[in-house]
Amino acid sequence: MKRAARIVNGSGAEVRFGRELGRGGEGSVFEIEGRSDLVAKLYHKPLSKEKQDKIEAMVRLKTERLLRFTVWPVDVMRDAGRRVVGFLMPCLSGQEIHKLYGPKTRLTEFPQAGYSFLVHTAANLARAFAAVHEAGHVVGDINHSNFYVTDQATILMLDCDSFQVQSGGARFGCDVGIPMYMPPELQGVTSFRGVVRSRNHDNFGLAVFIFMLLFMGRHPFAGKYSGTGDMPIERAIREFRFAYGSSSAARQMQPPPGALPLQVLPPAVQALFERAFAQESMTRRPDAQEWIAALQDMSGGLMPCSRNPAHQYPAQAKACPWCAMEAATGGLLFRPADSAQRMASQAGSMGGTGSGIAADSAAGFQLHQIWAQIQRVQTPAPARTLPEPSTLAAEPSAPVAAYLRRRKWRGAFSLASLLSAAGVWIFLPGFWMITAGGLVGVNLLLLIAGVGRRSLRSARSEERDRLRERWNELSLRYAEASRLAPFAGKLRELEQAKREYMDLEVFKATELRRLEAKQRSGQMQFHLRRHRIEQAQLDGIGPGRKASLALFGIETALEVETHRLARVPGFGPANTRMLLAWRDRIERRFVFDPTVGKVPQAEILAVERTVEARTRDLERRLSLGASELARLSAGIRSRQEAALREAGGTARALAQAELDVNVL
Repeated sequence: MKRAARIVNGSGAEVRFGRELGRGGEGSVFEIEGRSDLVAKLYHKPLSKEKQDKIEAMVRLKTERLLRFTVWPVDVMRDAGRRVVGFLMPCLSGQEIHKLYGPKTRLTEFPQAGYSFLVHTAANLARAFAAVHEAGHVVGDINHSNFYVTDQATILMLDCDSFQVQSGGARFGCDVGIPMYMPPELQGVTSFRGVVRSRNHDNFGLAVFIFMLLFMGRHPFAGKYSGTGDMPIERAIREFRFAYGSSSAARQMQPPPGALPLQVLPPAVQALFERAFAQESMTRRPDAQEWIAALQDMSGGLMPCSRNPAHQYPAQAKACPWCAMEAATGGLLFRPADSAQRMASQAGSMGGTGSGIAADSAAGFQLHQIWAQIQRVQTPAPARTLPEPSTLAAEPSAPVAAYLRRRKWRGAFSLASLLSAAGVWIFLPGFWMITAGGLVGVNLLLLIAGVGRRSLRSARSEERDRLRERWNELSLRYAEASRLAPFAGKLRELEQAKREYMDLEVFKATELRRLEAKQRSGQMQFHLRRHRIEQAQLDGIGPGRKASLALFGIETALEVETHRLARVPGFGPANTRMLLAWRDRIERRFVFDPTVGKVPQAEILAVERTVEARTRDLERRLSLGASELARLSAGIRSRQEAALREAGGTARALAQAELDVNVL
């Protein structure tokens, strides 16, 4: 609305406006002369009677508790006709909540905020909702522009004149809403005029914002849909497709890649999210007080990461989830406490190299100590030559030894039988038939003994061949078990990580010099572009040749390049040399001005983020290096010992089998 000549407050005192602080579709916010604690919201258009009554009612309903968490109207503003044209409210401090839960903006706008800050902010958001609900009102218009966060994690709600306000028996409605934060039962509503909002509706939006604070800006209903067609967030809300819930698979949803799993949070917080977004509990979602209690407990149970002090995570998690997420994405989620100061110092001096990345890194990481631990890991012994089984001392097996004993007695018996037969023939010729029968019996016994020997020899030969094959397999297995390549590869990887860690400062300085060179290059291009060929006095290059150059896009000193001039028909070497010399003279006159076209802060921050991410990744890899090397070394030794034990038994059995075969 057009500013009235005189606007007064509720007491009739004139309100004098200062500069305009902000402008929206409904009204503008101004400073008030002489008041540093209040600002004025002045509507652009005349208000309806209902809206005027609502603002007057809100002023009457203000309480100290409401003013702790909201920029609630504290006084009305009237024009000369006594119509309400706006109101006075406390000054707003802080920044929009989405700048906190979004990782990229958090690094710049809330550089000191760790995960405990996010949890504390979530609890304070619940306290703000509790203050509104306890006063009998409903927020209704829940969106990311209506919540501001201070650097103390306190919450301030604005646009309170859009709340649903209860004043005695009168109810002033909330006529607006954003579908992304509306509960399923309000999805599809085209006009909220006349719709009665409830605290239970608010409880859905509260849960959404708590989820986004705890899950790095992820929306609980934004996930991967395995069905056909698109699944916008509004539809997912309407169909209860909570992407992180226990029934998400049944609803064809799953969390997006790289998202924090719900199971990382304490069970009580998990249960509240399940209730808040489940169809079964849509009539009784968790209220603000339940969230306050659960988040307070969660805040007290956060653990510091042993590798990165900037990381805090719920004790429910088995390991730091932020380390894993940063390693997977290469991005930085939380900035160390000293990083903001380093960033500001670096922005002020592009040429400096600071005090060294290793010195500025996590206090718990000391490279020399970590590397000493890595060097103390015992290198596994290489494979040695296994003794050939045939060189081992062996005794015949029990069956062969028994056979040898039987053969000895059969031999003695046969000799005695022959001697006896000879004596009978000589001294008792009449008994020749008896001795002949005895000799036949002896021969039969020897024949049977020969058959037994061949059978035993065949069995032992088969066993020898089987053992020889097994011995060859075990020799290969031992050689494979003794491969030192995995251990050596890991050691080389750690050595490379150490070199990279020690060179981080050089890397950062190089990247910053690259940005400065980019700045210099931009100024040089601007300098060359200002010098047009058509305005230059060049012997032998008249208007005709200048026109030919222009046809091929060569109009300024910037485009004067050998390969481009070569494409111009009839433009010989002499003219080319003249133009190149002209460009060279212009380049020599260039003077770099570091104050012009300054390197954007966003690009400096991008370098800072890259260095931080590389620092944390290298520290993580080096910190795990000793344990990983020890695991590889122990694995190699264990496999070697197992193969040697089995090879030793096989070698002894093979030596015995070969002896048995030779004996038989």
